[in-house]
Amino acid sequence: MRTLHRSALAVVAVLAMTWRSPAVQITGPGEDGAAGAWQKILKLKTTASVMHTTAHPDDEHGGLLAMLSRGRGARVSMLTLTRGESGDNAIGPELFDALGLIRTEELRLANRYYGVDQQYFGTVADYGFSKRLDEALEKWGRDRVLRDIVAVIRTERPLVIISRFRGDERDGHGNHSAAGLLTREAFRLAGDAQAFPELTEAHLRPWQPLKLYMGGVRHNEDWTIEVNPGEYDPVLGESYHSLGRLGLSFQRSQTGGRPWPTPGPAISYYRRLQSLVEAPQKEMSFFDGIDTTLSGLYRTLRLEPPAEAASLLASVEREIQAAADAFELTDPSAAAPALARALSAVRSATARLGGEADVAHVLDLKERQLADALTASLGIMVTAYAQPADAPRPAGPFGGAPPAMDPVVPGQSFDVRVTFVSRGKHEIDGVGTVSVQCAAGCVQPSPGTLTPVHRNEPHVRDLRITVPTDAALTRPHFTRKSIQDASYEVLDRALAYRPAPAPAFEAVVTYAIGGVPVELRRAVTRLEPNLPYGYEPRELAVVPAVAVALSPEYAVVPLAAAARRSIRMEVDVQSNDPAGSAGTVALQVPPDWSVEPASHAFRFSRAGEKARHVFEVGIPSLDAATEKHGRTRNAAAEAYRVEAVARSGGREYRDGYTVLRHRDLETRYLYRPATSTVRGVDVEIAAGLRVGYVMGVGDDVPSALAQLGVEVELLGAQQLGTGDLSRFDAIMTGTRAYAVREDLKTHNRRLLDYAREGGNLIVLYNTPELVPAQYAPFPGELPANAEEVSEEDSPVEILAPDAAVLTSPNRITLADFENWVEQRGSKFWSSWNPRYTPILATWDTGQAPQRGGWLHATYGQGHYTYFAYALHRQLPYGVPGAYRLLANLLSLNRQTGSGPRGGPAPRP
Repeated sequence: MRTLHRSALAVVAVLAMTWRSPAVQITGPGEDGAAGAWQKILKLKTTASVMHTTAHPDDEHGGLLAMLSRGRGARVSMLTLTRGESGDNAIGPELFDALGLIRTEELRLANRYYGVDQQYFGTVADYGFSKRLDEALEKWGRDRVLRDIVAVIRTERPLVIISRFRGDERDGHGNHSAAGLLTREAFRLAGDAQAFPELTEAHLRPWQPLKLYMGGVRHNEDWTIEVNPGEYDPVLGESYHSLGRLGLSFQRSQTGGRPWPTPGPAISYYRRLQSLVEAPQKEMSFFDGIDTTLSGLYRTLRLEPPAEAASLLASVEREIQAAADAFELTDPSAAAPALARALSAVRSATARLGGEADVAHVLDLKERQLADALTASLGIMVTAYAQPADAPRPAGPFGGAPPAMDPVVPGQSFDVRVTFVSRGKHEIDGVGTVSVQCAAGCVQPSPGTLTPVHRNEPHVRDLRITVPTDAALTRPHFTRKSIQDASYEVLDRALAYRPAPAPAFEAVVTYAIGGVPVELRRAVTRLEPNLPYGYEPRELAVVPAVAVALSPEYAVVPLAAAARRSIRMEVDVQSNDPAGSAGTVALQVPPDWSVEPASHAFRFSRAGEKARHVFEVGIPSLDAATEKHGRTRNAAAEAYRVEAVARSGGREYRDGYTVLRHRDLETRYLYRPATSTVRGVDVEIAAGLRVGYVMGVGDDVPSALAQLGVEVELLGAQQLGTGDLSRFDAIMTGTRAYAVREDLKTHNRRLLDYAREGGNLIVLYNTPELVPAQYAPFPGELPANAEEVSEEDSPVEILAPDAAVLTSPNRITLADFENWVEQRGSKFWSSWNPRYTPILATWDTGQAPQRGGWLHATYGQGHYTYFAYALHRQLPYGVPGAYRLLANLLSLNRQTGSGPRGGPAPRP
């Protein structure tokens, strides 16, 4: 880690930059062409700036942000305290930190519709739904969150702050209330030099915003400003509210990708909480009382202007107005000469006035906005595609796609083709230096002599790049040791509040117009085939030459099965080196454990090859405490560590990664050590169980079934429609399966018939797409606002102590609910037919007991169970009680003698 002083300088330098969008080529409306150029010119005409604070991705008022940014030209930033790590996932199995990375990219994509100029994230983690403000403050730490908000305010230096939340119980979520409450405190502390002196020492100078507002105000309450994002923008062809809804729809892990543009008014209300300027009681704009002209900069900053300030700033304003007057819909480049003069004028103003830091901050922002507007008006396009060294070149810069390319490894050489084209009607002077820069310091410039380039004439430079042998891997800049940690350790303070690290490689191109130089930066991308849908550009990443992953990450050993005290472990080895790799992989285990075989050899001839190697790990004995009856019913039993190590080329590799790849989102790599935690669990399960599993989303329950020795078969549409279901001892539907599996709904009657004829049907947690009156044997209600119990240590009451599912093969006690992670359960039924028996009750602090999370009914000759307790969160982390509960659920037919495989069935 760097020293505080050095890292602080880096914070200022990095956070002050304009963070570029991901390489994925999804553009929001108003980003390209004439509309894009006009949007950027609109931003030049004002110094208005606003920061929006929220708790999670999807909290934001997207329509308001679009109206302020796209309709009013304000600079818009957003601080989202968490990355939404503990939500559910509607698009895949990823949870926790992996889900946080997905939701980060989803929000960045949504921001392209909202028009957000700068996105920030806090350093705290979403720990699940929270009903209490005090819980959020306790878990996160009040000072940590305040420091985050103050640091971002001092970095961004907005004139106005708009809190999404109120800071009270009406926000409906403890995280929301914390965001609202602490935004109010941060508004005051951001300008106090005595608050958080470590930030001041880190050169994050105090900054006092001028006004603070909060959302969540109703029309019949005391409001200050009424806004209507439903206003139609003819340049964009949509209302701002509809743009907000469209942006939100890209947050598919939460919304399932359902856009709902809504024409017409969309009135909302905001209350002014504090103001350092005079403004009317009812306002027309968030900036009433604030001079947002460039010439009024010193007045707004409450500074005494030097004598030359008025003329310098006025000259910039004149050229910006000249650019707006010259702009033509059919020829945006007509504005380019005036924009170039404005860029030159703002640089002159910075040179003369930039000794005052706050003035310099605004002028630097204006310089970047001018460069963006100039580039957009000229229709300039820059691409930088990586391709294997010496690969055949396409026929022309646009004559064919560059060849596909894998991520690169340290020491590898590759080529980058940089293409520049100016498509506007106005000619530029030419292109100067073209280079590729990387985080490890590699720079490969082409000659910097200005080369004339004519309109719509591609200018191509090919560069050979060698990745430094000590290049850092492309990975998140924050981490935590456990999902129980409510905050992250930031590995590089210079990146503290950034959504993601800067691209590993950037192409830097300079061009000039009217003698004014402009610098452009673009991420170096590679093309990844996704046929038949084409090739998708992805940021070029640095990965290790050999990646190693060990599964399962958490393994349980059923102590009752003495003869089975061995576990099967699998090691995936992947080569990323295009020259290939060879070596061995072995497991490191505790003393007295055995591994068969001792090692496996691997040999790969190219990048992208993988091999899976199987080891049988023998466990001769576990510690005496573990062996005692009942001592393993909670997570206090001793855990043992197994590690996979690959050796190749004289180096050891002990890490692997999960590739987070989803449509329209930038690919991210989540690393973890190739380790497994092994724990003995006092669990029994009926022998020889065969289970059918209907996968939903966001769970990995089948791997837990396999660890219990269960034979698992994943059921697809064909098996659900025509397969022999009677061969299964139990059929389980996964989390949210009724929301994502239409084939499940189509063939649900067959599952009910299976249960009625003696089967054991277990339905895990579902959202309201599960309609009990339609899909369950007897009526019930699962409302849209169904209850959940978010406190993982909430009290539990056993309601049916003599129920077979609680007594055999494992006697379930309150000890089985110790050391759970993240939550108890979610989406409990609110009412049910008396034929259902509630098995448990649990409740959050201040909540009435919730009895609808585990309901059992005898149905015909078999069993139907709705089980909303969060197995999908407990099992991957080896929570012993969750395995004991699972074993009982699956063994129910065997214990009661039900079903075609269990002998005679009881009468209903």
